[in-house]
Amino acid sequence: MTEHYSKTEKQYLSLTSVFKPFEQYSVYSDPDLPQIFSHNFVQLRASFPLNSLLSFLPSVSGLLNTNYIHLKASPQHTFPLVLKQSLVKNGFVVEDELFYSIQLDHWGKRAGHPLTGWGTKKSLADGSSIMKIYDSLYISEAIAEKKLQRKYPFYQSGKILLVVCYSDSTQKIPIGCGELFINSKEKTAKIEEVAILDQFQRKGYGTILIGEMLSAAKAFGMHSAYLVTSSLDGAGLFYEKLRFEKYQRMHTVFHYFLT
Repeated sequence: MTEHYSKTEKQYLSLTSVFKPFEQYSVYSDPDLPQIFSHNFVQLRASFPLNSLLSFLPSVSGLLNTNYIHLKASPQHTFPLVLKQSLVKNGFVVEDELFYSIQLDHWGKRAGHPLTGWGTKKSLADGSSIMKIYDSLYISEAIAEKKLQRKYPFYQSGKILLVVCYSDSTQKIPIGCGELFINSKEKTAKIEEVAILDQFQRKGYGTILIGEMLSAAKAFGMHSAYLVTSSLDGAGLFYEKLRFEKYQRMHTVFHYFLT
């Protein structure tokens, strides 16, 4: 990861996760929301020996104080095929996080698309509502509410900009939203938590939402923006059509213990 992206990622994670460095890995944990996987994981350093990974994995849930294992390799790590096979055989889910970036020098669209809103009380209320609805599809409603309460102060203060997409220009029906985190020092923006309700997907709303987020980032003086997606959800092609370029791949390992 280039330095300005790495610094921005750490700054974003620090909003919700406690960072504890060790010699060959770091631990990111959120004691208030251990159920949110993205807030709780072990990040390996490049010096971590991959031949010790299988023996190290059982300790991860203890380091996180969770009932699951969530580990991210170093971007410099490449899992050999035999290691991937061993992990899968032992019940682990192995996938890749894909990092995409875009330079904003030649991004010509201005902020203010009529189907989007941000920076107002209405957009904050509408975006919060959509975020909770979307999260409730994948986690319990109670945890979705707790997650919203955790992040709402950042939305309210503008530390994280909540950008909303509407079904039409009347802006009566919100149908999607996304987070835009601005790192003014590094002139870098992170796009995160992009969500379009299922019945409105594949209708161009995602393109409008991402476009507005990029326009907002440029309006704030950012030189570049980046995002992270999973190799399993197929979103990479969508972002490439929007002129994002993949600059990094990182292996992740996950296992959930049934209790």
